[in-house]
Parts: sequence; structure tokens; C-alpha cells
Amino acid sequence: MWLSRPVAYGDRGMVATPHYLGSGAALNVLRDGGNAIDAAITAAATLGTVLPHMTGIGGDAFWLIYDAKSNSLHGIDGSGPAGRNVSPGRFDRSQGIPERGAASSLTVPGAVDSWRLAHSRFGSLPLKRLLEPAIDYAREGTPVTAGIAGWIRASKPALLDDPGSSAIFLKNGGEPKQGDRLFQHALAKTLTDIGTHGCRFFYDKTALDITNYLQSRGGMLSVEDFSKYQAEWVDPISVKYRNYEAFQLPPPSQGIAGLMMLNYLQHTNISEHEYDSPEYYNLLLNAIRWALERRDRWLTDPKFLDIPIKQLLDSHEAEIAVRGGMATPEAPPMENRLGKDTAFIATADADGNAVGLVQSLYYDFGAAVLDPETGVLLQNRGAGFSLDPSHPNVLAPGKKSATTLMAGMLFRDGKPYMVHGTQGGDVQAQTNASLVTRVVDFNLNVQQAIEAPRILFGRSWGDAADQLLIETRAGDSASDMVSPEGRKATGVAWPHPRMGTAQAIRLSNSGNSFLEGGADPRGEGIALGF
Repeated sequence: MWLSRPVAYGDRGMVATPHYLGSGAALNVLRDGGNAIDAAITAAATLGTVLPHMTGIGGDAFWLIYDAKSNSLHGIDGSGPAGRNVSPGRFDRSQGIPERGAASSLTVPGAVDSWRLAHSRFGSLPLKRLLEPAIDYAREGTPVTAGIAGWIRASKPALLDDPGSSAIFLKNGGEPKQGDRLFQHALAKTLTDIGTHGCRFFYDKTALDITNYLQSRGGMLSVEDFSKYQAEWVDPISVKYRNYEAFQLPPPSQGIAGLMMLNYLQHTNISEHEYDSPEYYNLLLNAIRWALERRDRWLTDPKFLDIPIKQLLDSHEAEIAVRGGMATPEAPPMENRLGKDTAFIATADADGNAVGLVQSLYYDFGAAVLDPETGVLLQNRGAGFSLDPSHPNVLAPGKKSATTLMAGMLFRDGKPYMVHGTQGGDVQAQTNASLVTRVVDFNLNVQQAIEAPRILFGRSWGDAADQLLIETRAGDSASDMVSPEGRKATGVAWPHPRMGTAQAIRLSNSGNSFLEGGADPRGEGIALGF
């Protein structure tokens, strides 16, 4: 299999992120004696500067952390709830929740406090050191890549509607060109304050300016919403897959959907087919449809709905579905607005620690609202809520929205075998499942598994309608795939950006003497080891 990127190897550390500058900054932290948790924080902060349309400190985060010292896996839910003054009655149900603008920024950004939890328990280097690369890129300017220039062009109307956003991304109304330098001086100061005073500074002090700006433009978040917020430790959920155990984060993360897909595929003969054959994709599509229909009936904040996680992850129910030949009806994705732009980070160190961290603003540039005083670009995660009182993800004060954000780890013999994840809305669970099958069932390395063609059922970022897409290389016959309901797949040329940008690390205890890293050619990322 021809690869567009080499497999990365290292025995002292490995990082894989969706931007080469994020990977480089995180690798330097490992070289300086930091651990996988330190490297993940550096990567997340740096990506918020160099990939401002994908992620940032105005968004949410979810973590899976394997601590080698205690041989234990930990999860962090760094998603924020809707404000105390936010309720369905504040919106016209016929119009729905706005997708952009201050009125779409309904939930507290949880990413920074997730850094606090991870660093206070497992970090080794000072927070100030971990934020230095992000501060430097924000102050001295980050290169405008083709990706950033394209997304600014696509999001120009939303960015022009906000003085803070347009001042940074559209100087005098003009679009930056590839190779230009993007400055974010206010963000550099905010990151410096966080590094000096700690992560709670963001919620106790920075929030004053953020909420003043939001409220001046019709937003509803208050200082109290920020000061009362704290990220949470959560217990990962898992299913058995072949001789492995697959872990994901619990709701409101859609990690449960990825596990249901693996539960379904566990009872198929998928390994008897080629990894890019029509038969493979049809089996995967069956698993996707079955899992997403169940996801959409239940996914929301578990504090507001008793989600039957044990039943949803029951292997026997998946076996019945496989034998019954997919009797479940096709259901539309949750309001069709579960997530678009995200960054997944994988890190591992010489001591055996490993991290999967996913961080997001929801849409590209989030709410497209940027506070000029702090440089913080706010997420629009609240736009994913429903206004239908019968919907599981109906908006309520203090409630977290269902989210496609998810991070995966695969264990074998009680130890982490692979860290994996991606961005891309509905495609996240689908890609996570395909990565696992291609490594476990077909013995591909992580770079091969990432680069192998994918399917998309539903929507990814930038999509206006549900789709059934399949990537094809020259001469492929997989585009002949027909879904069970008779819908022919639309072939798109590989690599297709709608398929998400995945990263993965296979640990040295997988039987290799080296850590093995991979990053997606569908984005600007790279895996680096030493």
C-alpha cells in the first residue's frame, strides 16, 4: 500500500496532531522531559493558535489518559453547560437556535479547566512552559496555510458580522493569502496570564471581558456561569472487540456510538473480505446505521436523562441485529448539527503514559465571535441543542449538549495498544471504528489504517445535507457499493477532506520495539517521534 506520509517511529516519545507546528511543539516538550500529558496540553494550546478555525480555548475538550504508574485509565469531560439564563423560551422555535453570533454561544468553554484537571494530577513541567509555543505563535504570527485561508474565505460572512473576529481574520475586510502572517496579540496575553496565574484565571478574570463582550452583542452567558464551572473526571466505557478492549468516553460524548459499531462488527465475518472491498464497506455501513439510530435516541447530558449505557453496549443485542439483517429504521442525525470542526491529539512517552485528547469549537470558527480584549474565539456548541421538548438533547439551563467529540484507546492484555481519534462530525465514530478494524482485523499499521479509503454516512463539517460518500482511488470498484436501503454511494476522490483528519499511536507494548505514529494526509498534520 503506497503511503503519502511515512510511518513515524520512536522509543522515547511520540506525538500526532492535525498540524505540523502542533506536533513539533509537543515533541519538544517530550524532549525537555515532559510527559504525554504535558505534550498534549502544549499541542492543544498551540493548535488553538495555528488552527484557530478548528480549536481553541473558547471551546470544549475530552480526554482519555492512561497513567502507567498506576496502570489505570482516566477520562475527563471538559465540556461546558448552557448558562443559567439560557432556556428554550429565549428562542423562536420556528427559527431554531442561531448557528452563529453571540446568541449561539450558549455554553461555557470547558477546555482550559480540563487542562487544569489533567495537569494538576499528572503533569510534570510548569504550565507556563507548556504554553510558551502557543504564546509565541500568537504574538509573533502564525503562517496562514491553504486550509486557514480557505476556511476564512468560506466563513467570511459570519466573521464580518463580528468586529472582534473580522479585526483578526479579515484585516480591513480583506482575506489573508496563503503564506501571510496571522497575529493574535490579545490571545497571547490571555495565554500568558493563564500560564502565570493558572487555569482558573480564565474563569475568574478573563471571563469578565468575555461575558461583557458577549452580552453587548446579545449573548446570555454570565460571569457566574464561568466561575461556577469545573471540568469533571469520568469513567471511560468499553466493549470487547476480538482479543482487545475498546475504550471511549461516556455521554455526552458520542463515544458510545463508536463502541456500538465495534459491537456490531464483532459478530460479522469482516476479516474475510479485503479492507477496501464493497463487502467491507457494506458491513461497516450496517454497523454505522444501527449505531447512529440508537445514538440519536439517547445521546445527551446524562444528568438530564437516564441513558441505558449497559443495554446499549450489550453484545447480545448487537448479535441479534446482525442476525436480523438490520431491521432498524434509518434516523436523521441529531438535529443534523452534532459537530464539525475539531482537533484530535495523540501522545505517548517513554514511561508508557498515553493520551487521547479531542478539542473543538464546534463549527469552523465556532460562533464567529471573538472578544477583542482577550482574543478568545467562542464556541457555538449550544447551537447543537434542540428546541423540541420531546428531543433527548432539548436545551435546558445548566445542561451539556450532546457532542460528537470522542477519543479512543484500544487495550490488549490490560495495557494500552493504540490511541486513536479524528475530527469530522458524524464521521468521527465511523472513522474510529474503521481504524480499529483495519489494525485488528487486517493487521495494517496506523499510517496505513489512517490513509485507507473511508465512507461517510450522514454529515461532516461543511456539509449541508446527509450523504453516503466513499473515497476511491484510481481503479477502485468500491464505489459500486449499494447501501441496504438501495442508495448508491457517491464516489469522491481520495483523500477527501470531508472524511476527517485522524491521528493514531500504536504503543511499544503492541509487540513492536518502537512507538508507531500516524497522521492524516486529509489535513496538515504529522506524527513525530524520537
